[in-house]
Amino acid sequence: MRARFAVLAIVLLSGFFFARSQPAAAVPANQSGNLLRNPGFEEGFYYWNGISELHVGNQWTPWFWENADHDPTYFRPEYKHAQAHEYAYRVHSGSSAQQWFKLYSSFYAGIYQQVSNVVPGQNYRFTMWAQVWSSVEDNPPNVSTQPANPHLQIGIDPTGNWNPGSGDVVWSPEAGMHQVIDTWGQLSVEAVAQNSTITVFVRSRPEFANKHNNIYVDDGVLVAAGEPQPTAPPPTETAPPPTETPPPTATRPPTETPVVVPTETPVPPTSTPVVPTETPVPPTLTPPPPTNTPLPTETPVPPTATVTSTNTPTATPTETATPTPTATFERLRTATAVAAAEAGTEVAAAPTAEEAAPSEGEEEGETASEGVGFSLCSTPLLGIGLIGLTLVTGRRKRQTAGRSQKR
Repeated sequence: MRARFAVLAIVLLSGFFFARSQPAAAVPANQSGNLLRNPGFEEGFYYWNGISELHVGNQWTPWFWENADHDPTYFRPEYKHAQAHEYAYRVHSGSSAQQWFKLYSSFYAGIYQQVSNVVPGQNYRFTMWAQVWSSVEDNPPNVSTQPANPHLQIGIDPTGNWNPGSGDVVWSPEAGMHQVIDTWGQLSVEAVAQNSTITVFVRSRPEFANKHNNIYVDDGVLVAAGEPQPTAPPPTETAPPPTETPPPTATRPPTETPVVVPTETPVPPTSTPVVPTETPVPPTLTPPPPTNTPLPTETPVPPTATVTSTNTPTATPTETATPTPTATFERLRTATAVAAAEAGTEVAAAPTAEEAAPSEGEEEGETASEGVGFSLCSTPLLGIGLIGLTLVTGRRKRQTAGRSQKR
């Protein structure tokens, strides 16, 4: 019995000590204080990417958008460590503040910091003090002449993204010029964390390029703010209820939808028949090509005309050359025959027109031209010579016959 009691006591004690030895459940970091690192820029500065013109407070990162097409042009500004011993009115508290500027220029730029170990679903408030000196003159250095609206804002990205152009960033209203020109004014914004990391931003874009557009920021604070307060973000959260209340009104769209559907549905059928009526039109248009196909039958006509034209020059020499040699040959043959009959001698017959004409095997070009030349020039001369020779021969024979009779 005592042994059982002792065992039970040991078990109970061991369970107690085991429970005490287990680590406590992880809890979020202390949410009561400022969650920003180097919030007042009192913990040193560094040169971002080793660039001497980008002197930024530790734990902060510069961002800027250069745009040559914008009017005024957005240039990369210079970031500088503002110190109280140089211009005390440029520092809100302590000895340091962050500054960025660009002479005779405008810019779209600012700084940001990512904060981890936040509680998703928790509302956070971010505040920052800011001052602007925007002037067309150098003096006095603490008074702005013809200032440009700096369009100064601060924001929170509840998703933790570092892109200031993201649509997730919740921005504060723009600071009024009376609120920050030549004086310190505090900006504030709230957002509910959607991740274990959130990002805070500061941005500015002077409306025009003054000689001096200097932005100063100092003493930033990020704290858990409990339930969302009635500021800019809450209106966006209260907006959903109106969108939920319309469900009764949303039931009307369904009733309206059927009305629209039937009216639009008949339209497609009426437009559909139009397509078939247009479709047969192409078949009616296709027959013309077959009717135009006779054109190939007309195309052979040019070759026929071409043959005629090629025969035309051939016919021309035939008509001009053929009658002349034929008549000449006939006259020569007649004259020669008469002279021969009178003289009683035999004379070689002149060549006929068929014999003088070129044969079918001869070429039409060179041979035909030579035949024509012979008919027009050589044949008359030969005929005249033969006639003369015949006459002389006949005369001599008559003289010889007369002498014989005298003897």
